[in-house]
Amino acid sequence: MLGGVYAGRADDLSLATTMPALARAARVEHTLLGAVRAAQAAAPRAPGEPVFGTLVGGLSRLVEAAATAGGATIRRDAAVRELTPTATGWRLTVGPTHAPELVDADAVLLAVPARPAARLLAGVADLAPGVAATVGALDYASVALITLALPRPELPALSGFLVPATEGLLIKASTFLTTKWGRLARPDGLALVRASVGRYGEEVPLQVTGDDLVEVVHRELSKVLGTPLPAPVASHVQRWGGALPQYAPGHLDRVAAVRSALRGTHPTLALAGAGYDGVGIPVCVRSGETAAEEIIKALGGSA
Repeated sequence: MLGGVYAGRADDLSLATTMPALARAARVEHTLLGAVRAAQAAAPRAPGEPVFGTLVGGLSRLVEAAATAGGATIRRDAAVRELTPTATGWRLTVGPTHAPELVDADAVLLAVPARPAARLLAGVADLAPGVAATVGALDYASVALITLALPRPELPALSGFLVPATEGLLIKASTFLTTKWGRLARPDGLALVRASVGRYGEEVPLQVTGDDLVEVVHRELSKVLGTPLPAPVASHVQRWGGALPQYAPGHLDRVAAVRSALRGTHPTLALAGAGYDGVGIPVCVRSGETAAEEIIKALGGSA
């Protein structure tokens, strides 16, 4: 599960961060099976409730809604290069070095990956050096998603599968999109199958052409399914460099120490996002909301 979802090794990942419900159950149960059953019992699903959910029209609608909610002004292609504390908040250096723009803000919430966050924190003069170093120590795995459009393939009645690293395959997971999402089913039998490739520390296999990735995925899917798949009529390759955080044991304690240091010296500067609290949209939303509430309270408002 951890190898497929996080592209890492279970021995090197924090259970408390990657699977918190299982970690809580494991502290009182004596076997892994018992802990799994206890975690499932703690979060039961109603009969007929689907395992998976999404937004009608695609998840991009969530981004659009966030960009227009609350009258917020969204600025794109405006990289922040430096944070400087001021008497009333923060001054951001934005844009290219040859034409920088200075933007004043009451507070800053860094909802960015760990390494760019660490670079910005390192420039805050009165912040302890260890804070930036601790944030920047978080490593990431790179992955690629390959989607194949297959004419009438023989697929099992599953939403997909995970592949352990011990199998020696490039693919680490696959999703049968037209099975998982019934609304994608087509009367002509064309099926969409997506595979995830890439594991932590194994970036070299990803540095090939898109056509080569498509060929390898098609071949390995045929091998796993035990039947030759028809040639794809279309394909799409999406690469995600540094996409999946690798939470080493003790991650939650390190993040808590960093946030405590920020509250002590700069309560209007906060961290949020997948690099700190876990992957997945619900977790990231909760992370952002929690950080925003703390900033609002620091500014003297009511969350």
